[in-house]
Amino acid sequence: MKKKISMPFVVLLSLVLAFAVSSCSKDDKDNDIEIVEDKPGKIPGLGNTDGEPTGQKYSLPEGIELQGEITGYEGDVNTTARAKSKKAMVARRSSELKAEVPADLSPDFSRGSGYFVRLGIKLKNSTSSTKKLELPAGLIIKSRSGDYQNGVLLKKVSIDIPANKTIYLDLHMYCGNERKSASSEYEKYDLAVISNSSSLHDLINRLKNKKINIEQYYKDNRVDQSYNALVGKLQDILWTITDSEDGLNEDDIKYINEYLPND
Repeated sequence: MKKKISMPFVVLLSLVLAFAVSSCSKDDKDNDIEIVEDKPGKIPGLGNTDGEPTGQKYSLPEGIELQGEITGYEGDVNTTARAKSKKAMVARRSSELKAEVPADLSPDFSRGSGYFVRLGIKLKNSTSSTKKLELPAGLIIKSRSGDYQNGVLLKKVSIDIPANKTIYLDLHMYCGNERKSASSEYEKYDLAVISNSSSLHDLINRLKNKKINIEQYYKDNRVDQSYNALVGKLQDILWTITDSEDGLNEDDIKYINEYLPND
């Protein structure tokens, strides 16, 4: 004899399943950003497109405080957990394309990926325990005057900041405005948004499990030369999205899929 299933049970089961699917979908979205469909070359605040960068406003987590202003940085590189000595740092790059003017401070951490935008950020952990800071992919740090390039983070960065300590972060980012000047220590920058651009997130998702951050290329007290090559290529790819209406092409996608190493 078959048992009848009551309608209230069916309704309850449907609600439970719907909630489970919704929860899983939400977990799959980084930072719960509501992505907005756009077209390459038409992203507000990037390339030559007017307006402010759009997305979810980014704020530092509770217990982590910005000390002073964010400025451009050009100096030593340190991708170790903590700066121990001058020998643990890499001399400034030999490339002619540099952010302006060397900084007096040496960084505790060098993180991120990119070349034209390097920012010096002092961060204080005001709590009595180590705090993990995660800067999400899609984060845009904006030039305050608008005369310099806005920085775009293409892959998440994580840093453990010791209790009651202030660290100096050397953050490497990609340029979101090809025709503007590279970062400068004379310019001030502001934490802006986690971009909601569909064009930008298409690239970010393709790079999610790829080895592109500078801390992944640091060995024997130096940054491997392969890092400089991939940064140049990825910058060109980003400009096809921010400064051009072309967008990603088959060669770009092939480069990402076949030539960039996985994490």
